Amino acid sequence: MTSTPLSRSQAGASGVAFLLQLERRLRLLNDTGEILSLSAQLLGQRLGAQQVACFDIDQTLQCPTLQHAWSDGLAPGASGEYFLGDYAARLADTLAAGQVLAVSDVASDPRTATPAALATFARLGIRAFLNIPIAKEGRLAALFVVHSRAARLWHADEIELAVQVSERVWSTILRAQAESRLRTLSASMEMQVAERTREFGRTWNVSPDLLGVLNLDGYFEHSNPAWQATLGWSVEEIRTTRFLELVHPDDLTRTHAAWEAANQGQPALRFENRYRHKLGGWHWLSWVAVPEGEKVYCSARDITVEKKLEADLAARNSERERLWRSAQDLMVAIDAEGCFAAVNPASAAILGWLPEEMLGRSLFDFVLPEDAAATRLALAQVTQEAMPSFENRYRHREGGHRWLSWSAAPEGDLIFATGRDVTLEKQAESTLRSMQESLRHSEMALLQSQKLEALGKLTGGVAHDFNNVLQIISGNLQLLQMTLEDDPLAAKRIASASAAVERGAKLSAQLLAFARRQPLKPLVTDLAQLLRSTEELLRRATGETIETRLLLADDCWRALVDPHQLENVILNLAINARDAMDGQGQLTIELSNSVLGSDYAARHADVAPGDYVQLTVSDTGSGIPADLLDKIFEPFFTTKKEGEGTGLGLSMAYGFLRQSGGHLTVDSLPGHGSTFRIYLPRSLEAETELPLQLSGPVLGGKETILVVEDDVQVQTTVVDMLRGLGYVVLRASDGESALAIVGSGVPIDLLFTDVVMPGKVASTELARQARLLLPQLAVLFTSGYTQDAIMQGGRLEPGVELLSKPYRREDLARRIRHLLANGRHVTALHQYRAQLAPQQPAPPLPGAQPGRRHILLVEDNADARAMTSELLSMLGHTVLAVGTAEEALPLLGTPGLELLLTDISLPHMSGVELAELVAREQPQLEVVFSTGHAPANSGVLNPAARFLVKPFTLDQLQQALLAPGTPPV
Repeated sequence: MTSTPLSRSQAGASGVAFLLQLERRLRLLNDTGEILSLSAQLLGQRLGAQQVACFDIDQTLQCPTLQHAWSDGLAPGASGEYFLGDYAARLADTLAAGQVLAVSDVASDPRTATPAALATFARLGIRAFLNIPIAKEGRLAALFVVHSRAARLWHADEIELAVQVSERVWSTILRAQAESRLRTLSASMEMQVAERTREFGRTWNVSPDLLGVLNLDGYFEHSNPAWQATLGWSVEEIRTTRFLELVHPDDLTRTHAAWEAANQGQPALRFENRYRHKLGGWHWLSWVAVPEGEKVYCSARDITVEKKLEADLAARNSERERLWRSAQDLMVAIDAEGCFAAVNPASAAILGWLPEEMLGRSLFDFVLPEDAAATRLALAQVTQEAMPSFENRYRHREGGHRWLSWSAAPEGDLIFATGRDVTLEKQAESTLRSMQESLRHSEMALLQSQKLEALGKLTGGVAHDFNNVLQIISGNLQLLQMTLEDDPLAAKRIASASAAVERGAKLSAQLLAFARRQPLKPLVTDLAQLLRSTEELLRRATGETIETRLLLADDCWRALVDPHQLENVILNLAINARDAMDGQGQLTIELSNSVLGSDYAARHADVAPGDYVQLTVSDTGSGIPADLLDKIFEPFFTTKKEGEGTGLGLSMAYGFLRQSGGHLTVDSLPGHGSTFRIYLPRSLEAETELPLQLSGPVLGGKETILVVEDDVQVQTTVVDMLRGLGYVVLRASDGESALAIVGSGVPIDLLFTDVVMPGKVASTELARQARLLLPQLAVLFTSGYTQDAIMQGGRLEPGVELLSKPYRREDLARRIRHLLANGRHVTALHQYRAQLAPQQPAPPLPGAQPGRRHILLVEDNADARAMTSELLSMLGHTVLAVGTAEEALPLLGTPGLELLLTDISLPHMSGVELAELVAREQPQLEVVFSTGHAPANSGVLNPAARFLVKPFTLDQLQQALLAPGTPPV
């Protein structure tokens, strides 16, 4: 008998009926195993499969556990764990994304046709299968499988039916598990309620306090046995007597008012009144009453004894009161806990505190913390015998403190003491000492400050002229080197002279650092990461015989600092420590958070109170004599032998840290090593990306550059260098003549100007006015001594580009090429955006929709990144845009990603390195290089590489994004 295939509508109706029947039967089940067994059997019979199973996914898909399965009796058993290996690894992303995997024949499907997988399938008797993933909280939690012994084509309605069954089964399992947990929780809560009820009953019966529940008529509906123990009234007598009838007549008015307030919902706390005892007399009770609904829940404590003691104490104290009120000295009584039991009115005159404000409070609430230990020792002594005299300081209410001279003696459980105010005497003594000490420190600080400031001005001026001289020498050496053909002796001499220039430049940078005139590029920096990255360099610098330890706190704050300059400071300190230890010892570098208070700032004039990151460098070397500690930060001062050091390392560190808003201290003992502590202000901003490190070929151009330099020799040298690179060069010696050239209408692409300029027009004003006339003009500053013209607090102003003297021809060429390329590229992007913007409401551009791509854009220039991303979106593409290769790495596995569009010159990892990594790990991903260099000069070795040369047109952008094999649009 042959069956007639069902039509699509018949199959759909039959599937709905099957699902309804399955749901009805599943509602009756609560056990997970029964749910899975029933659903597997029905689905297997429905699809004509040989086996249906459910795998639990514990950690990874590579080793799932088969918990429940149905088989038609012919398929081999399959229980326990399975190791799916590479097969699972290839399909994990597909299943985790919730996609159903249907394989009609494992022998021909490329996803399963591997020797290892085929062997497993053959052992299990599987020829075709369905895998239906179940996700839970974003993770693959279970996997339903349908197996067939024979190859078969899985129809869409069969796949959909299997998906519907797996979803219903999973929701039924979750419902059953939730109901089970709810039943368990309900049983636990019932047990807890019963236990709490028993505990309440025991507390009610054994409590010494009077407990009761009042109704709104003033009768106690419930009362505990303590009523009879305290007042003699039975439970029945309390229940039938209105409570106001038991209150002392003198307390009725207050009690009635408290009762009315309780009826209005206001609780009574520590309300005291007297109740009549059944045998006569009155007992004082202290009440807590809390209204709730139509009941008032009450608790009362018998305080009759306390009241009597208070009366007795008042009688005794009344005799002393007259003496205390008239005394000029502070008179107090202190209990065994160190709290004030009595204080005379003199406290207000001496300390500003009223007696009632001090009563019951610990004397250590008023004693200064610095005097607390001595005061405790004196208290311990006075409990044994009288104390003739003791001095300490008490806080005054209005601020400050008062010195008190005490005499004290014990009496019973109290200590009676008399304190005389000796503040004026102490202040006179302290003032005299402070004036003498302050005068000495002021003289020393003034002399040191004047000396360092004078040295700073001197070194800054010397560095400026020195850098100009170095620039002339360096530039002419580089130009001379270009004219050499084959003269190795001359080349060797030029190389030697260039090395001397480099040493001179380093010396000049150290002088500028001490003078606090070096151009800093501060970044919000994770100092722990900085230290980890320099650890290997430090170990090489100190040598194998020095044990170098890094102790880095886990929660260190970030700091705003120039990371490269800080690395130099740390390296200098490490080298100094190595020399001090004579190659043998231990170097410890610690990093932690530190809060410097106002007291610390008062002792250090260059410190503001606040949060700091503390970097400590300690060694076990020879130490520094005390008479040299004040000199170690002076330029050219050194304790090393002649020829072993310049004496600029510590002075550079001192100047750099002061310029960065930081602080540097040193502690040292001869023979016990030295400890340098660096304090850098905490930054609450996010960590900053590393600055761009330009590399690549040395290229020139045909653009026009205006050079503004007052030193004729420097000007001639840089003009020759630029003309040698192919640029059209205009020159000016001051700001006025430069503005005249800009205003003449001559096209200028870049302004290259010295910072320190003679005349009325400063370099910053020149740049501002020139950009008003030429908005697209790129500006590059250069200087050997920046002063404050382009700096804020010792740091470059945002957006300022600076090339410090002396610079190499390669650095000049790369920086100018980078600025010109970025400027033209961003300008072009703005123009294309303006062209596209009006078309946004209309359908996408011709050719954009069919070629829609999923693109990862890597571009370090923020303007270019934003504009390129917007253009790609307007062309219908999906874009992920980041600024560094490091940010791009975790995005390479984004589902659906087709193309990487990356700049070549990137901070840290370059675009070429990123592309090589993609070729190894994501070979299916297309790569297009976006660069300002010609492809031949890009540094990309792959001859099949695709390029998009900046600045590019809109057509060039669209063509570069076409998939290989796509005909041009």
